[in-house]
Amino acid sequence: MSEKTYADEVIVRCSDDGYYRTRWIPLVSFKSIRFGAYRFQRCPVHGRWEMAGIVEDDDQTPEIISEADKYPASRVP
Repeated sequence: MSEKTYADEVIVRCSDDGYYRTRWIPLVSFKSIRFGAYRFQRCPVHGRWEMAGIVEDDDQTPEIISEADKYPASRVP
């Protein structure tokens, strides 16, 4: 991945099975609405607001990582 990554950057899966990277800081979110372990935020894969949850490291396959790398995280959490 050519973009700079941050310690708080994670791969998430949206409710329509799209994978992308986002900044995920507990109790901080400027571009999403928090719902416990999930967030309602704009999905860059589908271009609409969807629920998203973190993909745990053990569940990340090379295909998921490759797909998420197409949609890098913004600097704003």
